[in-house]
Amino acid sequence: MFPHDESPADQSSPCSPGDAQCLLRELRLLQDELNRHKHEAHKLQRQLEEMRACQAVLYDLAPVGYLTLDDKGRTLDINPTGAGILGRERSSMPGKHFIAWLAEEERSLFQSHLRQAFLSRDRLAIDLRIKTPNGILRDIHLESRITGNPPYCHSVLTDQSDHRKAEEASCLTARVIESAAEGIMITDAGRIIRAVNPAFVKSTGYSAKEAIGRSPALLHSGRHDKNFYKEMWAAIDMHGQWQGEVWNRHKSGEIYPEWLSISAVRDSRQKVTHYVGIFSDVHTQEHILERLHYLAYYDGLTGLPNRHLFLDRLKVSLAQARRDGHMLAIMFIDLDHFKQINDSKGHKIGDCLLMAVTERLKTCLRDGDTLARLGGDEFTVILPALSHPDAALHVARKFLETYASPVNIEGHELHITGSIGISIFPMDGEDADSLLNHADMAMYQIKGSGRNGYLRYHAAMGKSALHQFAKEMAANS
Repeated sequence: MFPHDESPADQSSPCSPGDAQCLLRELRLLQDELNRHKHEAHKLQRQLEEMRACQAVLYDLAPVGYLTLDDKGRTLDINPTGAGILGRERSSMPGKHFIAWLAEEERSLFQSHLRQAFLSRDRLAIDLRIKTPNGILRDIHLESRITGNPPYCHSVLTDQSDHRKAEEASCLTARVIESAAEGIMITDAGRIIRAVNPAFVKSTGYSAKEAIGRSPALLHSGRHDKNFYKEMWAAIDMHGQWQGEVWNRHKSGEIYPEWLSISAVRDSRQKVTHYVGIFSDVHTQEHILERLHYLAYYDGLTGLPNRHLFLDRLKVSLAQARRDGHMLAIMFIDLDHFKQINDSKGHKIGDCLLMAVTERLKTCLRDGDTLARLGGDEFTVILPALSHPDAALHVARKFLETYASPVNIEGHELHITGSIGISIFPMDGEDADSLLNHADMAMYQIKGSGRNGYLRYHAAMGKSALHQFAKEMAANS
């Protein structure tokens, strides 16, 4: 018997120095083991390369932006989505400072964010505004975290512009409903009242608490039979809307006529989710039509023509200028740092400031000129029938003079300036689009040079021309 019951085949015995066959056998075993490990290493290498390739694809196809910065804020890498959000070519971005793509007033905020991220090593988030090469401001959300040795800042970049616009649209809709002179009632798909506005309460006598959760039948006067309502709902189901005269009953019992419009609201699958009813005194229809016309063509805050009416007037003014051989000027006016005032003082103060600026601008214009508000703090001007291009520059100087004195609103002394871009028909453009684009370009040029000034578009416009203009402005001030 062998020790411990081991068989000779299982017993490993060292080879004697002269046993060549034994040594050869061991070398072969070692070679086989080495080949096996080499095969495993190649397999792991292929898997690693596949994972890296997959990661690169995911990085490039990600629906959010990925950005890597060093501790100086230089861009080391960025994926196509991130470059698209910033409005730039990906290949041109590595090595560039991220701060260069931010709106001027946002740069100190980003520097503080980056510094804090590297110091704390915590995940930090910040909302910023970037400026694309064509001058468009865009809201972004940046989430940053520091990893690695040496440390790098890895950030996730998302475009918040659409989300912000959706929020603003939602707030605007709510404000319109609340302030509407017409009664508004919103029901769910089961025709149960879910929301009413103040005009509904005033018109019907029912409070929101009394109406919500009940059927619109609480307003039925008894003047219409079942067939009337059956035909009404059949029309809504078929066409998505109905309008006509109805008799409703006030909470007090009084019966009165109203003009009612009902529309079905559908989701992306065309399934009805809500019904919206808008009703008004039938005797005020003429006033309503006038009001609707006003809202379609005029800015609700300042009373100035809106974009739609501005473009209509520009079309007419250009036709007259071509016919009479006159010049015409387009001016773009953007209030400097208005967002800071609006954010720090509140929208009420901001709205009052816009109205005050509107009144000051009006004093600089002739009866035939058009001052319009395109939205936010952007104004446009049409100066028809000009005898000389300098006439437009004279008006621009008058605009700047109106900003010289502060505006006092509810105890706040507000200082505001403006950046003005000018284009002249026919020298700077022969159609509306080119004139508007060139005035816009000139405005952004003056904003980039320090704001609070005016500039006429010129095809050869460059840094030297801009610097020369700034010197002239300083000399004339």
